[in-house]
Amino acid sequence: MEQLYLVLLSSDQASLLKTGIKFSHLIGIVVGLGAATVLDLVILRFVAAGKIAPEHASIIEFCSKVVTAGLLVLWVSGAAFLLHYYAFDPAKLGNEKVWAKIAIVGVLTLNGVFIHRTVLPLVRARVGQSLFEGMTVLQRSLLITFGVVSATSWYVPLLLGAMPQLNFVVPATTILLAYAVVLGVAIALTQIMAHVLFSEASPSGVKVRSLHSRSAH
Repeated sequence: MEQLYLVLLSSDQASLLKTGIKFSHLIGIVVGLGAATVLDLVILRFVAAGKIAPEHASIIEFCSKVVTAGLLVLWVSGAAFLLHYYAFDPAKLGNEKVWAKIAIVGVLTLNGVFIHRTVLPLVRARVGQSLFEGMTVLQRSLLITFGVVSATSWYVPLLLGAMPQLNFVVPATTILLAYAVVLGVAIALTQIMAHVLFSEASPSGVKVRSLHSRSAH
C-alpha cells in the first residue's frame, strides 16, 4: 500500500511538473509572438514609411529583447519537455511533430541572431533617416526576408501546439515541407509588394510615369 502511495505521489508530481512546463512554453510563445508582431507593425508603420525617430529605435530594441526572452523560455521549456518525456513517457519522444517544432524554433533563433547583429545596429545608425535609404536591392530584400521569417515562423509553433491530431501521424519532413512552402509564398508575395512600392517611390519611376503622361497629351 505504501509503495502504491509513493507511485501515485510521483505520478501527481510528474503531472504537476508537466503542467508547469506547458504553461511556461505557452508563455514563451505568447511573449515572443506578441513582441514580434509589435516589432513588425512598428517597422511597417513608422520606419519603412518615413524617417526613423529615436523613440522608434527604442521601441524596436525593446521588442527585440522581449522576442529574445520569449525564445529563451521556449528553448528552456522545450528541453524540459524532452527531459519529462524521457523520464515519464518515453513513447512521446517518437512524436515527430515535437522535432519539427524544435527545427522551426531553431530557424527563429538563427533569424533572431541575424536581426540582433544586423538590423538593430542598422536602425540605430539610421536614426533621422529612412531605413531603406541608400540600400541595394539585395540588402533590402534580405531585410524584408528575415522580417517575413520572423512574422511567419512565430505562428507555426502556436498552430502546431493547437493541433494534437498531428501527433504520431504526420512525419516531421511533411510538417517542415509545409512550413517551407508557406514561408516561401509569404517571402515571394512580400518581395513582389516591396518591388512595386519601391519602384513607384523611386525617382526613375516618377520620371517614367511623367514621360508617359506627356506623350499621352
